[in-house]
Amino acid sequence: MKKIIYLSLFSITLFSCDDKDIDLKPYDAFTPELTFEDKADFERAVRGAYLYLQDGNGYEGQFIIDTECMTDNVIYSPQGRGTNLDGYRWNLTASQTSFDYLEGAYRSCEMASQVINNLDNLPESSDKNNFEGEARFLRALSHFDLVRSYSKIPTQSLDANGSFGMYYLNTYEPFAKPSRPTVAETYQKILDDLLIAKDLINVDNGVAVGRAGKSAVYALLSRVYLYLGDYQKVIDNGQLAINNATGLMNNIASGTTFVNLWNDANVNGVLFKIRAENTDGVTPGTVFFQGSASNRKSEFLVTKEFYDLFTPTTPSVVDVRKAAYLATSNYAGKSYNHIIKYDGRPGAPANLVDIKVLRMEEVYLNMAEAQYKINGGGLSLLDNVRSKRYTPFVSGNESGIALWDAIMKERRLELAFEYDRFFTLKRLALPMDRSATDGHFADGTGVPATITHIEPNDYRWQMPIPKYYRDLNSNFQQNPGY
Repeated sequence: MKKIIYLSLFSITLFSCDDKDIDLKPYDAFTPELTFEDKADFERAVRGAYLYLQDGNGYEGQFIIDTECMTDNVIYSPQGRGTNLDGYRWNLTASQTSFDYLEGAYRSCEMASQVINNLDNLPESSDKNNFEGEARFLRALSHFDLVRSYSKIPTQSLDANGSFGMYYLNTYEPFAKPSRPTVAETYQKILDDLLIAKDLINVDNGVAVGRAGKSAVYALLSRVYLYLGDYQKVIDNGQLAINNATGLMNNIASGTTFVNLWNDANVNGVLFKIRAENTDGVTPGTVFFQGSASNRKSEFLVTKEFYDLFTPTTPSVVDVRKAAYLATSNYAGKSYNHIIKYDGRPGAPANLVDIKVLRMEEVYLNMAEAQYKINGGGLSLLDNVRSKRYTPFVSGNESGIALWDAIMKERRLELAFEYDRFFTLKRLALPMDRSATDGHFADGTGVPATITHIEPNDYRWQMPIPKYYRDLNSNFQQNPGY
């Protein structure tokens, strides 16, 4: 059959006029062809949607660093390669930006939508329901990451819901040139997908192999409702995430087990992760440093100010996250505080490790924040996390503003370098403030940050739409300020 080539806005797709001969290129590592005729075809397509999340500009590359280097958690190292400096300096532009999450995210959405829109080819079965549940979860996740990156967050400002959202790719239209809907419309479609997915997806599809289940859907709903400011639903869906967690998902790791979580030795507390295979050639930790444990050359380092937060004020208390996330060592005769959360797992290439996207710890922290917003509570939810991190642990029994500060501190520490700090500042309309005096060396000396303050209403909290996307589709509106 003769094939016709169409260039769409978000991907290059090959397909024929025969409905049984559909190829998406590039596809995945499993098969050169994609059809939608039987269970095996849908299984391959769903796995392809997962695979696109590994895009180098996505979860295993730029999405890690660009949502971190713009925060107060890190400081640029002059010893590094000079990558991602535009983000660190808040100098992203439409024509020159390292942050381009659109391609990988929309490719995953397109693959997920192909699954959903061809489900009539399968007989009714639990497998059919699960394929739809996984596809809707993946489509919602990618669109959520797009809209929180490129658009305002509903709790960020009064005008957010009516401002530019992100196109929701739920049908295959190779010649479409969509414009941007509102933020409110985008979030509604995200919720629509997740509320269907929660009833269709299996309880457990295999966390260790990088598949989402029912608990992951509820955890993402809890996160989305937090961004919407719907705090009771944050708690309701968080509790359902806990109730539907199986095995090690609901077992928040502590001590050495928690340190080894980041070496992929276990999946304690993990609700959804992206599996990185040794053969994939993707090494997420490279965005933070290169080299061996004895000779790390960092791109970005943890700031002295943030590093000190991992040392409790009581000398006898130990925060296990310090050993899991950070390491102090020399490079070229100078001492640095390195970020080792993505150091890698034994037997794999350096910096290769699975990406933990949803964890039970975040669910508890979401619920704690929501409970505080409702009635000033949340201490017991907060202590569910703190009791696993500090040895020995004694609750601070905080209340009022002291409790809010404790919840925010624990969120920053627990989810450091996990796509959270930038979005927490953004959704709470908080400024980005860095020390104007602390430098890049371990003791705080060295070169300090040049950009130390960004106001909450600064247009740069919304990433620029890359120029080449708008060259393909001029209807896709640029964010104000770029």
